[in-house]
Amino acid sequence: MKTANLCVVALLAGCGGSQSGSQDSAKMSKMDSEMEEGMAMPSDPESQYGPLEVGADWASYTKVNTAAFPSPTHGGRMVEVYVNPVGLEAYLGGDTAEIPVGTVIVKTSTEKSGAAGPVFVMEKRADDWWYAIHWADPPEKWAKKLGGPIYWRSPSPRAEYCSDCHDVYERGLGGVPEEQRVR
Repeated sequence: MKTANLCVVALLAGCGGSQSGSQDSAKMSKMDSEMEEGMAMPSDPESQYGPLEVGADWASYTKVNTAAFPSPTHGGRMVEVYVNPVGLEAYLGGDTAEIPVGTVIVKTSTEKSGAAGPVFVMEKRADDWWYAIHWADPPEKWAKKLGGPIYWRSPSPRAEYCSDCHDVYERGLGGVPEEQRVR
């Protein structure tokens, strides 16, 4: 995947690891501003709203964190991370296990109000990572800014900023704090 496409997906799907507070704030601001600017982009087939495709079965995956945790790089939302069976062993295997093609990592999020936030998805494909953000019922503030529900996915330019965190970011996927990782 080209570097521009890598930039699209990384920020949404798996950031939130151990970064400094000022970097987290800058990335949070970047994510929110990119989402707001995204609604002004021309339409493209990879940004048309519809049902979540990749990762739709996330509730059957293994949750790899013991409790929800804040993710500054995902708008300061509380998040939970799920990994499908294809990648679970490698994901839990530490820094040496290669993440296999077919691995899907889903990060669900909750707004500060308690409402459901966006669902962030990463899928390991043969050529690179694929990313998506799906938000079926954004709060009124976001719905106005985004033009309603969203489903942005690679290769849409609307998802390019995700790779800011995920370009060559196979470890720490999902940003689960060490003390909250399932073993």
